[in-house]
Amino acid sequence: MKKFFGRAFAVIAATLVFTAVVQAASRNSANLLQYIPSDTPYVIASTEPMPAKLLDKLEPTVDEILKAYQRVLRHVMAEQLVKMSEEEGGAEEAEKFRAVAEEFLGLMSIEGLRNAGIARDSAFAMYGNGLIPVMRFELSDAALFDATIDRFEKQAKTPLAIGEVDGDAYKFIDAGEVHFIIATLEEQAILTVVPATFDESQVAITLGVQKPKTSLAKSKTLRAINKEYGFSNYMTGYFDIQRLAQMFMGPASDFDQGVFDAFEYSQPVLSDNCRGEITEMAGIAPRMVFGYSKVSVDSIESSMVVELRQDLAQGLAGVSSAVPGLGVDPGGFMSFGMGLNILALRNFYEARLDAIEADPYQCEMFADIQASAAKGREALNQPLPPVVYSFRGFVANITDIKGLDMASQTPPESIDASLLVAIENAESLVMMAAMMDPQIAAMNLVADGKPVRLELAQLADVADDAFAALSNDSVAVSIGAGAESNSAKMLVADSTSPAPFLSMSMDSARYYSMMGDAMAADHSDDSEREVSPAMREAMRDIMRLSGSMYERMTVDVRFTDRGVEIGGRMKLSE
Repeated sequence: MKKFFGRAFAVIAATLVFTAVVQAASRNSANLLQYIPSDTPYVIASTEPMPAKLLDKLEPTVDEILKAYQRVLRHVMAEQLVKMSEEEGGAEEAEKFRAVAEEFLGLMSIEGLRNAGIARDSAFAMYGNGLIPVMRFELSDAALFDATIDRFEKQAKTPLAIGEVDGDAYKFIDAGEVHFIIATLEEQAILTVVPATFDESQVAITLGVQKPKTSLAKSKTLRAINKEYGFSNYMTGYFDIQRLAQMFMGPASDFDQGVFDAFEYSQPVLSDNCRGEITEMAGIAPRMVFGYSKVSVDSIESSMVVELRQDLAQGLAGVSSAVPGLGVDPGGFMSFGMGLNILALRNFYEARLDAIEADPYQCEMFADIQASAAKGREALNQPLPPVVYSFRGFVANITDIKGLDMASQTPPESIDASLLVAIENAESLVMMAAMMDPQIAAMNLVADGKPVRLELAQLADVADDAFAALSNDSVAVSIGAGAESNSAKMLVADSTSPAPFLSMSMDSARYYSMMGDAMAADHSDDSEREVSPAMREAMRDIMRLSGSMYERMTVDVRFTDRGVEIGGRMKLSE
């Protein structure tokens, strides 16, 4: 029975987490934030309603995606039911699981969410109350949510256990060492898991019946993150690496100690050296923050920042290199590239080795890192050709691609694409290549930016035209339609500032459609990948529907004085 309850809660939690995240909208949730401790090690919270016009635009497609996921999960459920039925006495348990799963799969639709009391402006947060993970969201009607849980119990033919804290009742699944709690308190639903040994006061802290002395509502931590990083209140969150390290090093709070005791976990006995060096290690990347920066009916912009220690952030800031066209979306099917100053990267790595050698690790836990410093020094002492340090990056633009079948691994019939390689003194590089290849020598390619026809038999199968152009610091090759003009344009393309380290853009609908077709392909000749036609079709539909919401998607990775910043923009379809 405990095995059944564990499986049932997995269905409940997965369904509610997925549907709540898809909603990603909330009221002004200062009321919700008062339950979250200010020292929580992680949180994801939505504190402002998404624009109504945006939700009106996205909800029909989201509803279709949820229904497609229903089909996928029903397939997974069918496989699970077969396994359960094969166990001794498993037929009855399998039937219960099927009924419960069907009930909660009904939540995976816009109508199902509304009927469960989850409105599209329901406030939402996932956070850690100490070591305990908690999911909390506001309800438009708690009675509707309670009725949903009641239907679950009816289908399971076994009532959930009842607990009480400060006069408020809650339901839970007894899974042996832990209790999976489903509570409805103050027009909010709370899902969490606690050790079975927790007493009433500890459960009260977990559920927020006993509110934290200092909450996120009072500490304004999320507001400060929004101000510093330009995030909006639609979605903000963070992971506090230093806080997590401290929790496991100790000393533990009475609350966290209760979790450790329940699972018979003893915090390691650390020397002063180890404690200090672990703290220092956590300080390398003390926090990761993320959120939506701009949200409109036309696009959604978001970013994630891995904050770095100041000296590391400053050292990495010089590793990126400006490359023509890098960070600029040219349209077409897909573009990707990188800007890298290899000498700056080498200097950064050397500075890290210098630091380790000047102040060696004393803690035995970092012995391997200390030993690797000597190997790293040996690697740096190996000579590299000067041309390696001249490299600055590349940009590849795939304007169009025809005949490619990822499912059958059929190569493309034709490609319209361009490749630019940025390198100091590019003309010398071409001269070296010309000495080794008569075809390149015959081109007479000079650094004047003018395109020259490229006659290479290797390209004849995928493109009728191929051209190359050269400047002092870049060489570009284009094939297919517009190759002649594209090769010259690549050399003078704008680059963004600050220069990204990595950049990617793509036609989302076309990419996801290709991926969906690959998923829908019949792999019956591969026993490890054998999937039913219905399952393949559902997975294809999920990919296509997901892609249909977005016209284009771009991602840039930059090294800044704050750390590693990953910014994304999704241009929404009309």
